Amino acid sequence: MNVEDIRSLSFEDSYDRLEEVIKRLEDGELSLEESVALYEEGVQLARHCGDKLDDAELRVSGLLHEAAEEQESAR
Repeated sequence: MNVEDIRSLSFEDSYDRLEEVIKRLEDGELSLEESVALYEEGVQLARHCGDKLDDAELRVSGLLHEAAEEQESAR
């Protein structure tokens, strides 16, 4: 899976694929070249998941900040 494909995935799909990659690596039945390629994909997937979580955290923080400001201005 290339970087463009990974960027198009939702968090859930990325996480599911990352779990598949981890399982295949843990099974240990791959060649060195296949293992390295899967490891690289796993790193990209983990980074993508982290970015998605960071984005969600920023959105939630923004919403909480807006709600606090609305409550403060209503007083």
